[in-house]
Amino acid sequence: MHITFNGKEIDLVFGLRTLTEIDRELGFEIEGANLGEGLEMLIPKLKSGNIVALSKIIKASTSHHKKAPKTYEDLEEVLNDVAEDTDFKSFGEAIIEELGKRPMTRNLLPKENEEEESEKTALKTV
Repeated sequence: MHITFNGKEIDLVFGLRTLTEIDRELGFEIEGANLGEGLEMLIPKLKSGNIVALSKIIKASTSHHKKAPKTYEDLEEVLNDVAEDTDFKSFGEAIIEELGKRPMTRNLLPKENEEEESEKTALKTV
């Protein structure tokens, strides 16, 4: 999966560095101490198309690239492109799909997969 920024395609990478950054950025801060837990908030924020969360995810997952979007203006440009091409919820769903394909992030989705299986089972028994 990739984004386009300044005419260049930049891959979104969901490795340990990205996950650590997301955990910190989307986590909780109490009395100046960051408690993390942002990974637990990742999927709901992606599903809702939360623009602020999407900007933090884009920034974290492109930080490996020298020409990645870094400022609010850069991120706004990327998000405007996303809005023109698709909507934020669809973009979030595409990221969720990508996370499900990767060994390090697959475990973020088990509850979603279990719910889908439970729904399928319930429909078969009705």
